[in-house]
Amino acid sequence: MDDLFAAVFDELVDSHEEPLALIEAMSSMLPGVCMASVREDGEVIGALPAETTGILDSLLARARETSQIVSAENSKGGWGYAFCLEPPDIMVFSLPAYAGDICADPILLQLCTNTFELALVRQEKSEALLESGQLHRQIGVLKKQHAKLIDDNHGQYLLLQEKEKEYAKELEHEIALQTKEVRAKNQQLEDASRLKSEFLANMSHELRTPMNAIIGFSGLLAETELNEAQDDFVQTINKAADSLLVLINDILDLAKVESGKLELASDTINLEDLAHSVGDMLAAQAASRGNSITVNVDSCLPLQVSGDEVRLRQVLINLVGNALKFTENGFVDIGLKGGGGAGKDLVVFEVRDTGIGIPVHRLDAIFEKFTQADGSTTRKYGGTGLGLSICYQLVDLMAGKITVESAEGVGSVFRCIIPLPQVSAEARQVKQQAITDPGSTDEYVGSIAVLLVEDNLVNQKLASLLIKRQGCEVDVAGDGLEALERLQNEKFDLVLMDIQMPNMDGLEATRKIREIEGLAGERERYVSLQVEETRIPIIGLTASARAEDEQRCYEAGMDGFLSKPINKDKFAATLNSYRDKAVCS
Repeated sequence: MDDLFAAVFDELVDSHEEPLALIEAMSSMLPGVCMASVREDGEVIGALPAETTGILDSLLARARETSQIVSAENSKGGWGYAFCLEPPDIMVFSLPAYAGDICADPILLQLCTNTFELALVRQEKSEALLESGQLHRQIGVLKKQHAKLIDDNHGQYLLLQEKEKEYAKELEHEIALQTKEVRAKNQQLEDASRLKSEFLANMSHELRTPMNAIIGFSGLLAETELNEAQDDFVQTINKAADSLLVLINDILDLAKVESGKLELASDTINLEDLAHSVGDMLAAQAASRGNSITVNVDSCLPLQVSGDEVRLRQVLINLVGNALKFTENGFVDIGLKGGGGAGKDLVVFEVRDTGIGIPVHRLDAIFEKFTQADGSTTRKYGGTGLGLSICYQLVDLMAGKITVESAEGVGSVFRCIIPLPQVSAEARQVKQQAITDPGSTDEYVGSIAVLLVEDNLVNQKLASLLIKRQGCEVDVAGDGLEALERLQNEKFDLVLMDIQMPNMDGLEATRKIREIEGLAGERERYVSLQVEETRIPIIGLTASARAEDEQRCYEAGMDGFLSKPINKDKFAATLNSYRDKAVCS
């Protein structure tokens, strides 16, 4: 690039300017001088002196060999001079005839040489001044350009700042809009989740209410004298009711897991007892299809572990029940062994069957909700496809992993690997002491009066029968308002309180009772609440079986909680416990 600029400027600069300026300067300093500049290529600038005719080449040759002025006489007796002042250019000049040969006179020679050098110095000084002026002008131009560049850059900077501010405002606006949309969607999801929970709670309540009557009365009917056909009918009703109850519980469990509201308990579990109890529970179902159930528990497993026994049992029952459903005239094996290696707290649950097996391409889908390995299995074997999905989510909630290996026509192996820490000997001893301590007795030690608060006539009839079977007296109130009136006018030792009722529900009624118990003046007006040192026990009895429903009962002031359908054994144990306390007090 520098060479290109140099070439351009060389073309613009007049190459004769400097030699002509020097000739002009010398002419003013040496009157009568005639001068020309001869370049290396022979070009002549100026007018050659006549005295150099015939001797020019000789003069040029001698001047190139020395740094002094050289002279030569031509044929006419005139003297010509040459001086290599700026190699390779040579100045050729002549002086007036009266000067003679100045080279013969050292003083004149020195004077003439000094004159040339002075002219050259003046010329260089003039050029330097000229260049200095040009530099100053260039510097001025550069300053202006620099200032303009700074102004332009500052303008660009300000423009960029404005654009950044505009972009920031647009971005903030966009973020605000997106945040608003996300919040709206979150609110929609929360509303949908709430509506789903409310729907499931209502569906559970509505389903459990008739289920309570079906299971309760069929159980009572089974305890009466029946002929063989009637007994078969009752057992069929019981099995159908149990299957329907399992389905209801599966749907609720799935909703709890998905909403993150399912909490695990920490029980002390005997793994061998757990495995055998599941096998015994499903033995009759296995025998009905010509199957056998075997249980194999590794002797190296710890005696007792810590975990949620109810959920582990639920997983095993689902897996074994699923294996039995798809197996005929075969076997189902329940195997428990240690995880080994670094996973010393890991327990491996295996359920192996000789059933129809699962196609390889459907193995990943069987743990999805409402999915069967094959659509035709739903028609042939029944089922909703919820059981395995719940197993998968429960095992995941317990920080475990569930896998399946299967081959069509050969069978399947479901394997759960779950961390279950071993219970120390000290903890087992404390647990054993709690079990062996004397508690309430199953023998009747007296009768108590029970107020059953229930709006459903069928449930009133069933619960009343179960209460009377425990040797207790029972009266019925149809809602919370009637319950308060009965407590005011009659003496009761225990209240069984339904939750969802017209006029005044069970939670409001319970809060009202606890409020009255806290007011001495009010308490004296209620026959059942006059004992100041104690408060009347209230047990929630409801078809709403979620954990949050139970918590609401306790928060309202209830002392216990029983869900519908009523478990006769649990109902009897709860009733006897409060009766014993009432009689002993």
